[in-house]
Amino acid sequence: MSTFNSDFWEVSADSEYLENLPADRGLWYETEEDRDRREVFSDFFADVKPTVLNLIDTKLTNRQMEVVKLYYLYDKTQEDIATILDLSQSTVSRHLFGTVRGGKKVGGAIRKLRKVIDKDETPEIDQAFDTLQNKLKTVA
Repeated sequence: MSTFNSDFWEVSADSEYLENLPADRGLWYETEEDRDRREVFSDFFADVKPTVLNLIDTKLTNRQMEVVKLYYLYDKTQEDIATILDLSQSTVSRHLFGTVRGGKKVGGAIRKLRKVIDKDETPEIDQAFDTLQNKLKTVA
């Protein structure tokens, strides 16, 4: 017996009704402001990507680097990464996000990268954030 999956749920509708819906009511309709914001964020991510990749390569352990790249750059799930690297899923999660020890969150590649960025060791990212904020003000 198959199970219900809402991702593939369909509701029948008369094609006449669908053809009379205005374009701005469509599911993927994007206003000019939406499009401008999307482009601003796209530019921001393109600006910071080389710096973030450099931080991943230089500030993380080899295992953290492997896990982060597989997770964020290759869109692998934690389970996929565990299989690829012969680890448990919980170990992959700890490499990515750390763990709670003694009531404090410790370890994790993401925490390590945030600390580096927060210490003002990355003027390129600070400049990109400033540019992002200025562009968002003009878009709004």
